[in-house]
Amino acid sequence: MKQPHSSERGQVLVIIAVAMIGLIGITGLAIDGSRAFSDRRQAQNAADTAALAAALAYVRTPGEDWTAVGFSRAASNGFDDNETTNFVDVYHPPIEGSYAGNTDYVQVIITSHLDTMFGRVVGIEQVSNTVQAVARVDPSVFTELYDGNAVVGLAPHECSAVKFQGNANTTITGGGLFVNSDCDSAAFFNNSSSASLTAPSLTVVGDEDHKAGALNVATITENAQDQAKAYPPREYILPNPECDTNATKVGETLTPGNLSGTFPPAGVKYLESGVYCVNSGNFRLNAGDYLEGHGVFIWVNSGDIRWNGGATIKLHAPETGPYKGLLLYMPITNSNEIVINGNSGSEFTGTFLAPAASITINGTGSSNGLNGQVIGYTVDLGGTSGIKINYDDSKTWDALTSPSIELKH
Repeated sequence: MKQPHSSERGQVLVIIAVAMIGLIGITGLAIDGSRAFSDRRQAQNAADTAALAAALAYVRTPGEDWTAVGFSRAASNGFDDNETTNFVDVYHPPIEGSYAGNTDYVQVIITSHLDTMFGRVVGIEQVSNTVQAVARVDPSVFTELYDGNAVVGLAPHECSAVKFQGNANTTITGGGLFVNSDCDSAAFFNNSSSASLTAPSLTVVGDEDHKAGALNVATITENAQDQAKAYPPREYILPNPECDTNATKVGETLTPGNLSGTFPPAGVKYLESGVYCVNSGNFRLNAGDYLEGHGVFIWVNSGDIRWNGGATIKLHAPETGPYKGLLLYMPITNSNEIVINGNSGSEFTGTFLAPAASITINGTGSSNGLNGQVIGYTVDLGGTSGIKINYDDSKTWDALTSPSIELKH
């Protein structure tokens, strides 16, 4: 039998050696490629969080060095802008891309350099990654509530969310009616055949139903789904009043502060200007009562509000300060009723804000009326006494919009 030549055995060894070098090279490149991919992913995560952190600082804390916040957040994720292995840049507005020059955006760019472990065998000593993140910033601004509508029903699905009934005319000027409900039969419902509702506009997210001749409205917009508002309200920062002292009765006058029990206390006819925090109890005015207050803001935390038509009420919101134009407020946690029966001697100035309450207005007085805005979960306009509502932004409460940020890619 012939024996294999030794030269053939040597050739096999050479082939195996070359193959091993190739396999090791491919494995090394795969490892370096995996490291580069992981580094890129970490850099992108760091850029995203840095852009969001800088944008949040920009909208929440005016005057804060939001660029420093962006650098700090990138560093906490392993990219410290050491100008050797990584570079971090924070821009407002962005300097490149689709949002370049737009002051509504913050941009973070991270460049990372990673030394290879095996790539240098084939002359690749370093790989680089450059990533970016852009965040849209929408800071808080003061604005009139709900586009300056005089009467607003916020219920998102309620039928008859805003209703006009009774046998007395209602006149609304300066702003229209907005009905947030998507009810497809009668989000706005008219049940009056002997009176008319006059207003500049009526906007309904769903549908409306009215009797012929009952509405004297210049513009009626139905099925306005694109104008629907979030509920509970998210677009505005709602009030968070605080009273540092207790309300004190001095003769027929009440000083501002905290109060528990029925508001106002028996015998009070005058309210000094300031903030009144009715922590537990109802706001009641009965026939024959008289109540006057200028520059007052009344927060009813848990009770209801009922004013008898036989009472004479003259209440005016503050003209300065954080509650300028805000007369009555029931927080989102208070879903009790508000029932207003005004007479010819009554005067109301300011915003009635009760996003979870049903508001019934059976009269405001035909001479002075209500100079302000009515915002409730539902609103019922009716009764036997005339209703006059005049919206004037200078006499109502302007709220801060909620700040927001959004990551863009």
